[in-house]
Amino acid sequence: MSNTISVGEIPQLLEYTTGLGMATMITGKSGIGKTEQGHSFGRTHKQGNILDVRVSQLDPSDSRGIPFNNNGLCSWLIPSMFPDVERHGEVGLWLLDEYLDGARSVKTAFQQLILERRLGEYRVPDGWSILALGNKREHGGIGDGLSVAQQDRFCHFEAVMDTDALITHFISKDIDPYVTSFIKLRPNLAHNQPDRGSDEWEWPSPRSWERLSIVRSSKPPKNLKMKLYASLVGEGAATEFIAHEEVAVSMPDPDDCINKPKETRVPENPSAMYAIAIALAGHSKIENFGNILTYMERLPAEYTTLCILEARKVHPEVEETEAFTQWGLNNTETLLGI
Repeated sequence: MSNTISVGEIPQLLEYTTGLGMATMITGKSGIGKTEQGHSFGRTHKQGNILDVRVSQLDPSDSRGIPFNNNGLCSWLIPSMFPDVERHGEVGLWLLDEYLDGARSVKTAFQQLILERRLGEYRVPDGWSILALGNKREHGGIGDGLSVAQQDRFCHFEAVMDTDALITHFISKDIDPYVTSFIKLRPNLAHNQPDRGSDEWEWPSPRSWERLSIVRSSKPPKNLKMKLYASLVGEGAATEFIAHEEVAVSMPDPDDCINKPKETRVPENPSAMYAIAIALAGHSKIENFGNILTYMERLPAEYTTLCILEARKVHPEVEETEAFTQWGLNNTETLLGI
């Protein structure tokens, strides 16, 4: 296996490698969140200036530009997908996605750009970083890989599924708490890509679970629910999720938990407990965290800990509350262990 990292580590690693001016290649299975984490890094560290280019869709002429007569000499028009300070800003992330599925001639044309940050008269602006993403053949990619010369132009990482980071990410994106709590209960179904050559086209991945969350928010009729869910995550995962959904439906309204923390009922089954813990983590704010903790402390300790630690990741400002401080004093070992 290659130099392995978790998906959640991508932004921190990119901060370091791009700070040293190195082009970075991250490979991994489809749908685990590589592209989204790249965009997250671009939003937080590159002023939101992101040029997302799908290399698999390019022809060699797209990377070299169009020739024109320049006073009897042949010059080249710079492609619009190349970073330009005036059009795109002085700082940014040039994200070359689906890189390994690109034609060999296209990847060859990019060799000079990757290593020397130039192509002919064009120069990549100093404030722009290069990130390439792709799926190797063992990950389900269809490309022919990289030549030895290309391999030596990147620093390489292979990203693998990180369920804990995915749960935090889903909470931050306000993904349906039924979906997020199901992944907490069944982490093996967060991403379950079939073997190469399988005739299964529907399977669970972070991407497909996000789409299932959207479908669920539309409140589909009962007779269509199984077919819609299975079209995204496959029949097996859909069957298990519906079973979880039917039990977790006893989850109380998060607003009631916040507004009436001592009176609102407490669910009795684990699915609903996980769902309300995750929902309240997403709802956490400085002004309501005390009430959230008052409610959660009526549940078994593991659910309270889940809610508080996830709230801390997504909304770090809750650490400033008296409720968090007191919980931390009472749970020092738990707090130091994360």
